[in-house]
Amino acid sequence: MEHACVAAGLFPHPPIMLPEIGGDELRKIDATVRAVQAAARLIISQKPETLVIMSPHNYVFPDGATLVETPRLYGNLDAFGYPELAMDVRTDMDLAEEIFETATPKTDVYRLDAAWSDRFGHPLYVDQGTFVPLYYLRQAGFTGQVVLMAPRFDDYDSMSLLGDLVVQAAARLGRRIAIIASGDLSHRLLPGSPNGYTPKGAIFDKTVMEALQKQDPAILKTMSRSLIDEAGMCGLPSVYFLFGALRHFRPVMPIYSYEGPFGVGYGVALYLPEGQEKRAEKPAVADIRVRLARESISYYLTYHAFMNVPKYLPEDLQDKAGAFVSLHKGSRLRGCIGTFLPMQMNIASEIIHNAVSAATRDPRFYPVSLDELKDIDISVDVLGQPEAVASPADLDSKKYGVIVMSHAQTGLLLPDLEGVDTVQQQIAIAKEKAGIPPQVQPDLYRFTVTRYK
Repeated sequence: MEHACVAAGLFPHPPIMLPEIGGDELRKIDATVRAVQAAARLIISQKPETLVIMSPHNYVFPDGATLVETPRLYGNLDAFGYPELAMDVRTDMDLAEEIFETATPKTDVYRLDAAWSDRFGHPLYVDQGTFVPLYYLRQAGFTGQVVLMAPRFDDYDSMSLLGDLVVQAAARLGRRIAIIASGDLSHRLLPGSPNGYTPKGAIFDKTVMEALQKQDPAILKTMSRSLIDEAGMCGLPSVYFLFGALRHFRPVMPIYSYEGPFGVGYGVALYLPEGQEKRAEKPAVADIRVRLARESISYYLTYHAFMNVPKYLPEDLQDKAGAFVSLHKGSRLRGCIGTFLPMQMNIASEIIHNAVSAATRDPRFYPVSLDELKDIDISVDVLGQPEAVASPADLDSKKYGVIVMSHAQTGLLLPDLEGVDTVQQQIAIAKEKAGIPPQVQPDLYRFTVTRYK
């Protein structure tokens, strides 16, 4: 029987974790960023239809959890000086209602809908605790709906119960969900922290991470209320919620990370149903060039801007080279754009820009949509330096790509394409693309290609 909950994890949510905000500071939380990126890819590999996000930065009530029920939500990071970092999400209204109906007889849940917003004058929005994890999940290719919730802080056992009930509601609808428990740990880890310092912060973080690592919620109950309060945290209710969801499958934990360089503890832990981690191995180790192309397209379709080049690149992506990005939906080409000579500062930037062009600017196709991206296979071809050849005898349609030039007209064809079996076909197609008449003998160049899928 398929699991209703296909993945569940703890994600930190500091805005500094986003490259647009963190900049050079990201190197201080490199392990956290890499863990979140890997966890996001693993979650997407399980093909969840809906993310249920428990965020402590939305409306919190003293005596009950909250559930947001409005079809669309919008939010940005204007409060942190970055209004251009914005997103809107679609709410899974059917699942939200099912959660409310399932949970309210057994625990207290406030429903925040348009009527509540109008009555009290409080807008419903995508908060920081939702925005940061969802940023990385969308980069990894998530295009589905969400259900946004917020915890209560006075009754942790009720949060475990709520995690259990959310999965039950999803099972009733036959909905594949992933649970995102958003939360930071102690905010008082280091002397000089804006939130103060206490040695109990490290004790709190060690206890929580040990409970997650051993998958034993009883360890959390060894902490006194005074220790929890003194540690200054926002993530413990989300951790209890996570443990409630884990009751529904035997979990394995492929991702586990902890850091606290800024005086705040950032824990990452991802759980998959036993046996499902093997299914995720292939997406998890997809070549960095292909991941970069997919993340670039997802970022552009979400934010209408080019993503920044990652700060820390493998050496071979810091070189310059032409690159083509090809998109296929099933067996059909869905877009292909590239450059045979480098136009950007490095190969990574070349891929980022050409991936967006392949998805949105190939004149043969209508632009790719964000919802469609999950169904598209991506390949990246990195080109060697073109070299002039004397005649077609120096070409090989399987081994070399070809460039044809006649005055200002230039055409290119990649090697080893389906249906292109001879050099003559390869040259003819390249000439047609360039608008070179059949009777004209163009200058010929060949180039090698390294293909990544």
